[in-house]
Amino acid sequence: MKTKYPRRTMTAAVATILGVTLAACGGSGGSTADGSDPAAGSATDTATLTVYTDQHADLIKGLTDAYTAETGVEFNIQNDATVGQIEAEGGAGKADVFLSEDPTPVAQLGAAGLLAPVDQTTLDQVRPGLSSPKGLWAAYAARSRVLYYNPTVISQDQLPKTLAEIVEPQYAGKFAWAPSGAFVATTQYLIATQGEAKTTTFLEGIKANGVNEQKNGNVRDTVEAGKHAMGLSNHYYWWVLAGQKGGPDKLVSKIYHFPAEDAGNLVLSSGAGVLKASTHQAEAQKFIAWVTSKDGGQKLIADAPAEVSEAQYPVAPGVASSIAGDLSEVKSPAFDMDELADSSQAEDLLKQLGLSKG
Repeated sequence: MKTKYPRRTMTAAVATILGVTLAACGGSGGSTADGSDPAAGSATDTATLTVYTDQHADLIKGLTDAYTAETGVEFNIQNDATVGQIEAEGGAGKADVFLSEDPTPVAQLGAAGLLAPVDQTTLDQVRPGLSSPKGLWAAYAARSRVLYYNPTVISQDQLPKTLAEIVEPQYAGKFAWAPSGAFVATTQYLIATQGEAKTTTFLEGIKANGVNEQKNGNVRDTVEAGKHAMGLSNHYYWWVLAGQKGGPDKLVSKIYHFPAEDAGNLVLSSGAGVLKASTHQAEAQKFIAWVTSKDGGQKLIADAPAEVSEAQYPVAPGVASSIAGDLSEVKSPAFDMDELADSSQAEDLLKQLGLSKG
């Protein structure tokens, strides 16, 4: 959901969190990500990095503004960038860094051989299992699949205990879903772990039992309004609405995490990669190191208001979102996110079953 906010609100929010970040890091005259003094006349003082991204624009602006304030490094940012665009540019590519919203695009770039390996010290700053196991990209934020529910329509003890249970007869007509990228990723995960036949049966149940609301924001809003008892979506849509309304207690609906390790709790990474074609390799690596550092980008993601962070989870161990809580509390199954580089099997199956137009 690419929510737009008034510029004055966003700027104030960024300014607030910049103060927190810079204070934690010793101010704009402190050290850079590699421990050097930015006032000492290093090359990074005047460097300009080009960032391609499909992540929420306000989060990228918050991160890059903070890094510029701390190090002097400037940025050219292209929002809504695509893998196809980067592949077309090839060796003549303009991007130094790619920051994805979901794991699929950055995993696709890695599979295409377009990413330089991320420094191991950077990968070590991230919770295990969230980055590329090949070391081609590092996770810097994450979101979780969840179930929203409206307690005026259904009580918590009546909710399914697993994602698979939602297709059972007692839930027919009671839930909403949307064919988003995260839904495709969940489908690909199910195919990889349960096989296509079992996944097909599950999806047929989703089609028969659920209502396709087309977009995750619609899932959230219709559950909040009581049109549906519950809905499958991503955690942060709910938190963003809570921020807009004045707090979680202003909403009728609630977030439900399935009680055991389950595909319904699937955590999906936002990934950061350095393009092989970049002519600023060292500077790009330093930026990603800062973005994944608990005292740098992770602190901003943790502490920023929803209109900046989109309530996404930080991924450094020991760093929790001031809005959504600690990612370690989410019982997600472990899996290789590089496997999402090819989601064609999931996409084809969803189109075949009429759950997606492709």
